[in-house]
Amino acid sequence: MNTLRFSMLALACSALMACSTETTNSENVKTEAIWSKIYVTTTGETSRVIAELNIDGPTGNNIKLTANDKLVAKAANISQVMSEDEELFDVDYRAIFDVTSGGTLFTVDFTRAAENKTLTTTMNLPRPFEIITPQKNQSYSVNDELTLSWTPGTEDDTQFESKLTIECKKNDGDSFFVYVNNEQLTDDGTQVIDLSSIEELKDTAINTRQECSAEFYLARTRPGTVDPGYASGSSAKAVQERYSDKFEIRLRN
Repeated sequence: MNTLRFSMLALACSALMACSTETTNSENVKTEAIWSKIYVTTTGETSRVIAELNIDGPTGNNIKLTANDKLVAKAANISQVMSEDEELFDVDYRAIFDVTSGGTLFTVDFTRAAENKTLTTTMNLPRPFEIITPQKNQSYSVNDELTLSWTPGTEDDTQFESKLTIECKKNDGDSFFVYVNNEQLTDDGTQVIDLSSIEELKDTAINTRQECSAEFYLARTRPGTVDPGYASGSSAKAVQERYSDKFEIRLRN
């Protein structure tokens, strides 16, 4: 059983990671200079394969595939050419598969037409799981111990993490967010959080007459295998992720 009392982070707003908004055509970049972040993620209905390509590292120029370069994702004997997706000046490539079973092997082949070479990245989905508690609309006092439970895993090559997001209202009506993260959670099916230890919930700016809304995010992750032809620091992973139903935290009894 995991007990979390003091590992927490309160944020007033979302922090944005530094990244480039510039784009370079792939035909102008040597393969060994291409950094990749390739991953497959599922919430249990479909699986999304996402590939991000940049020059040298995550903050380098985005790479746009040109000159017959392409990314092809494969799973369960199905192949798809990955489609470009541009959002908030960031370019990545995506494919969606109707397969979510644990143990499913995903591959992403990056073909460089001019260099006549293909880089292959592999990922294997972890075992799926379900969140058992908390349940929808369940209510907790800020002085309670909150028990998160899920169907535990039995795989030694995966990592498990939880993120609790709490949204309260401030006296001026604005939202106040509290985040409680555990990035190295033991995958044994239970985590206990002492709500009274979350100092951020005692902030005098919070309107204690209104309940706070909360939900958990859980992720079971297995590292993938990156083709050594990519630039140093490239990564790959496969993730089973779930969100709990919303529940409430009362700040006064």
